[in-house]
Parts: sequence; structure tokens; C-alpha cells
Amino acid sequence: MAFMLARDMGEFELIALLESEIRERNRLQIRKLRRLGVDVALGIGDDAAAWKYPAGIVVSTADAMVEGVHFKIGATPWADLGWKAMASNLSDVGAMGCAPTFALVTLGIRGDLPVEGLREMYGGMMDACKYAGGALIGGDVVRSETFFVSVALEGVGVSDAPVLSRSAAEPGDLLGVTGRLGSSAGGLALLLEEGSGHDLSPESREELVKAHNRPAPRVAEGRLLRKLGVRCAMDVSDGLLTDLAKLCAASGVSATVELNSLPTDGSLKAAFPDRWRDMALGGGEDYELIFAADGDTMQSVIKALGKGVSVIGRIERGERPVRVVDGDGREVSAASAGWDHFGG
Repeated sequence: MAFMLARDMGEFELIALLESEIRERNRLQIRKLRRLGVDVALGIGDDAAAWKYPAGIVVSTADAMVEGVHFKIGATPWADLGWKAMASNLSDVGAMGCAPTFALVTLGIRGDLPVEGLREMYGGMMDACKYAGGALIGGDVVRSETFFVSVALEGVGVSDAPVLSRSAAEPGDLLGVTGRLGSSAGGLALLLEEGSGHDLSPESREELVKAHNRPAPRVAEGRLLRKLGVRCAMDVSDGLLTDLAKLCAASGVSATVELNSLPTDGSLKAAFPDRWRDMALGGGEDYELIFAADGDTMQSVIKALGKGVSVIGRIERGERPVRVVDGDGREVSAASAGWDHFGG
């Protein structure tokens, strides 16, 4: 099995193999989802999957990872590829303050891909679902000269509160962010052997690489933000400044970010003493949540999440570009503009 290639199997045989790889873990995930009032009516094996929802808000998202654009075979472990493909969608649902439910996965595969690698990839998808919620109940497999993994995921809002959105920020709101920024960019740079390695232990290197290969989708945090009364949030997938600019444009406001308040990991600063600020401001794929809330609501969030959240700035009137200021309030320039698929 370890040396069998995709072209050695028929489409339906491969689908059956991958389904059997995740069957028992999927059953456990579906059992957890029943606590939210959702259940599977028909799963993998029919023309379409079918599931039941209680009355309420349903959110839906989709994301794709393409070989040569988002990953390279041999450089990204198969299980980590599966994790990231699922985690990017889980993060979107979490950024809406909702609980992930059911995923559909479409694979575009070349005949020379190892079957064992595809099995490991599906195991990585289930690892992400176990961490943040959701189950995989259908999809498609097609032949493609370019290998890709496309995931569509739904989620459910299990409260009456409005879902989190990008368009609800108001002047006077504080800006908060979960976790640490720039670690994924640092991990990628280390994988590309761009780090100085200064005072960086093997454990610290592994921590940064894991932040890139297995980013943690903030689903639980997103649901808590919504419960506490936050109304405006999005995930940091393309870089803090790029994503914050999108939030500001949607809300018709501007923002100021305080450079000295950016939450970063000590390992990132040790590995990249001259670049960590740009990584924190412009590095993508952190999948942390950035959110805006009034002062009282922000205090409730800080009380609930403690060191898991940082206040990094404020929302202001106007539609000028996002500003970054130093400890003296002087505006500073940022070298990185974040990720753009069609950027120059």
C-alpha cells in the first residue's frame, strides 16, 4: 500500500479507501455534532450528502489549496497538508462566531500521487476536525494535472446573537487579536532556511514550524466572542494589515495599530531580530482572530481569555489607510503588504 500510486486504483476504489480511513473518527465527530442539534441523514456514498439542522443561522465557506501556489509535494507533510486544508475553513467559520458542522472535500489528483500520502492527508483533516469540530461527509475526486484540495464547510450559529461580521466596527472601538502574530511566517521562513538561528533551540524551531504547518483555528474563541457581545471580527489569513484594511473598508472606518502592543512569540524575535515586526504585521496564515469591540465588551473578553487576547489599537473615523504607530505615537511604515493571489 505504501508504494501504490493513485493511478493504480480506480476512482471508486480510491474513494472507498479514503472513506474507510476516516469512518470511525468521523462517527465520533458526528456524535459530538448531535449535541448542537445537527445530524447526518445521508453521508458518503450517495449522489449528495444530506443533513439536518435546527432552526437558526447557517454559515458556509470554501477554500482551496493548490500545488505550487500553497504547498509543494515533499516539502509539506501529507498530514499537515490535510490539517491546513481543513483548518483554513474551520477558521472562517470560527471568525463568524459559529460551530463547524459538515465538510465536503474535492480532490484534483495526478496519477503519480502516493495513495498512502492521500490517506495521511485525510488523517490530518480529521485531526483538525477533532481539534475544532465538524465532520467530513462527502465530496468528489477528479483527475487533474495540478494537484489541489478544495474544502467546503458549513457551520451553525447556536445562539440568537448576530454572527460576527467585518462590517460592524464603529469609531471608538478597541482592536483585539487572539494568540500570537507572525509565527506562521517565521515557520515558513525557517523551512526555507531563511532564519538566522540565533539563540533558537530545536524546541523553539519546532514551535514556529508547527505554527505554519498546523495553525490552530480559533473556533472556541470565536464562539466566545459572539457570546460576550462582540459583533465585528475576521480571521488573519492574509496578514494583519491586509485583513484589517478589509475589515475597515467593510465598516467604513479606519484604524490605528500600536506596534509595541503586537503579541509575538519570543522564538520569532530570536530567529528574526530584524524582521519579526514585518512578519507580525504582514505575515499570513496565522489564523488568529482580529476583532473590534467597545471598552466594556473588550474588558469582558480580556477577563474570559486572559493572556489569550491582546488589545493592539483602536477604530477611528474616516477611511484613510490603516496606520501603525510606535510607542510615542509616531507613524511608522510597514514593509509587508500581506498576501494577494493576484498581486504583483
